Amino acid sequence: MPSSNQFREILTDTLAAARARDYAGFSKFDALNSPLLSALSLNNKWLRLIYTQLIKQSPINFRGLLGVKTSRNPKGIALFARAYLLMHESSGDPEYLAEAETLLQWLLDNPSPDQDHLCWGYNFVWQSPIFLQAKFEPNTVVTVFVGEALLHAYKVTGKAKYLDAVVNCAAFITDDLPVLHEDENERAIPYVLRAVGAVVLNNQVLTGALLAKVWRENKDDRLLEIAGKQMMYTYNRRTEYDCWYYTWPRNKSPITHDNYHTGGILDAYLEYYEATGDDRFMNGYWSGLEYYRENLFEPDFAPRWMNDKQYPYDVHGSAQGIITFAKAARHDGKYLETATGISEWACSNLYRPGTSDFIYRQGRLMKWNYCLMRWCNGWMTRALAELVKASKG
Repeated sequence: MPSSNQFREILTDTLAAARARDYAGFSKFDALNSPLLSALSLNNKWLRLIYTQLIKQSPINFRGLLGVKTSRNPKGIALFARAYLLMHESSGDPEYLAEAETLLQWLLDNPSPDQDHLCWGYNFVWQSPIFLQAKFEPNTVVTVFVGEALLHAYKVTGKAKYLDAVVNCAAFITDDLPVLHEDENERAIPYVLRAVGAVVLNNQVLTGALLAKVWRENKDDRLLEIAGKQMMYTYNRRTEYDCWYYTWPRNKSPITHDNYHTGGILDAYLEYYEATGDDRFMNGYWSGLEYYRENLFEPDFAPRWMNDKQYPYDVHGSAQGIITFAKAARHDGKYLETATGISEWACSNLYRPGTSDFIYRQGRLMKWNYCLMRWCNGWMTRALAELVKASKG
């Protein structure tokens, strides 16, 4: 099993290899960046969805053969920037900070075009079951991840330009997106810049937690009010065992209780509490955290795909688990052991020393033995950097 020093070595080697590739790679959902598949989709939703799913699920990476080009994913760049910021905090090394700021400047120079506020989207055409999104069309999740990186940089450097930028991101969330539901206690917004037929539950808390953290810096009470209502929307739609489906209504998506969305929701509730001191969601958080540990990881710390489906073991599940339990360890140290166990499993089973990267998935009988830059290396460097910092703390 890898040791603490080996985690750091794997982290630094993976970052160096990603940097050598300019942080550009393939993405999980980028099939429609293929000119051939784009043409063959005939502008039909179901054909687009079929091609996207076939390439996503394939254990052989056909993207290059189909003309998909490697490129930078804004969400991946934000993840790498967070890894460097965490490494700077852990080591004090100014080179990590310099690289983080270089990546953040690229993000600031490359937002989604023709928008009223700063926002970002994916570097591919994405057909999901509930919406179609054009390349670089903004969405809330990518914007939140960039906003979190900018806010992290502000805390590390004190530079006003980062706070100004994340306040601008918050305005995208509060002012530019249509409202799907709002009453005295709850509020829900879409994933994309138009109304859709389902509410993505993790979207509400990711945006809510970011708004709460911006409120902590600028004391704009409107942000706190909106944040609380969005956190409440998702909280009120938890199951009796304190877990969440991907969408509401739940039948709008085939995703039930999957690994990484569950962990991301838990992180958002913890960070909302840390930003505001409002503990009304924390009983559900601690109960949900135990559900996550017991139902979405194997005894050897392999990440289950869903609560009722073991395989495939996806690298994103490992990364999310490391982050979630490392964050929980700030309040209960016992969870650091869980984060470490997940890291040991991932580095032993999904890491490739020869190429200094992580592979996509492991199934019951085979591996998806290729790397997707954001999905694999972006997430795992972000996760291992979180663990290194937590272990040092």
